[in-house]
Amino acid sequence: MEWETVHHLDLRHVGHGLKPLQPHAAVFHPSQALIAVAVGTYIIEFDALTGSKISSIDIGSPVVRMSYSPTSGHALISILEDCTIRSCDFDTEQTLVLHSPEKRSERISVDAEVNFALTPLQPVVFFGFHKRMSVTVVGTVEGGRPPTKIKTDLKKPIVNLACHPRLPALYVAYADGLIRAYNIQTYAVHYTLQLDNTIKLLGASAFAFHPTLEWIFVGDRKGTLLAWDVSTDRPNMIGITQAGSHPITSISWLPMVRLLVTVMKDGTLQVWKTRVIVNPNRQPMQATFFEHAGCHPSNYYN
Repeated sequence: MEWETVHHLDLRHVGHGLKPLQPHAAVFHPSQALIAVAVGTYIIEFDALTGSKISSIDIGSPVVRMSYSPTSGHALISILEDCTIRSCDFDTEQTLVLHSPEKRSERISVDAEVNFALTPLQPVVFFGFHKRMSVTVVGTVEGGRPPTKIKTDLKKPIVNLACHPRLPALYVAYADGLIRAYNIQTYAVHYTLQLDNTIKLLGASAFAFHPTLEWIFVGDRKGTLLAWDVSTDRPNMIGITQAGSHPITSISWLPMVRLLVTVMKDGTLQVWKTRVIVNPNRQPMQATFFEHAGCHPSNYYN
C-alpha cells in the first residue's frame, strides 16, 4: 500500500478568534468521497479527493462523537459537549436538536467516552454514557421518534454499542466482556456472545462487520481481537488473538484487499489476514484464524 497524493485541509479561517483551532474529530462518509471535520463549534465538510472545502456549519458546541446518518444521504448525527444530540444537514446547512439533557447544566468534554450507534434500517440513534446501565433511543429526523430510555435485561455497566449493517440487531457490550444482540424494535434478546470463564475480557471497545459473511469482529479493551460467526441461532467464536496490551479503538474490514485493520489506543496499527475456510461444513480453528498480513510498497504508478 502506498500513498500517491496528500491533501491538506485548510482550517485557517475557522471561527473568529486569533488563536488557530485544532480539529478534534473527523469522520468519512460511508459511500461518498467526503470527510467532515469538527473544529471548535464548527463542522466543516471537505471533498476527500481534492481537499477543497464544501460547507461549514456552526453547531453551537464542540462535537464529542459524530457519524454520517445511514438513512439520510447527506446528514451528520452528533453528540455535543452540552449533551445535546443534533442532526446537521449539509444540503440545507441547517441543524436540528434531536435530544436535550434533562439538566441544562450537564456537560461532557470532547475526550469523554459516549456509546453511540446508528442503524440503516431505522432513522434512529442509540446512545448512552460510558458504564451507565441504560441506553436511550431517539429519532434522527424532525417529528421522528421521541427520546425513549431502554433498560436492558442485564444490570451491568455498558461500555459500547453497535448496530448490524444489514440485520435489525443492536449489540450492547458490557464491562465484563459479554455482548448481547437485541432486536432494534422489540429489544428482545437474539443471542449472547460470551466466552468461558478462563478468558478474561474488559469489554468491547470496537466493532466491525464483514460485508457479506455473518462475521462480527470485536476489539476488546484488554487488546484481545475476536471473531464471531453469527449465521446461526447459536453463534460460534471462530477466532481469537492477543493484538497487544492496549485497548483496540478501531476495527475496519477492507473488502478490496480482504484484510482487517486494527488500531490500538497507543497508536499501533496492525493488518490481519483471516483464515480461508476450505471446508464450509467445518469451523476454522480459533488459534489460527487471525494472521498478520505484511503490506509491501507498490512499484506501480498511474
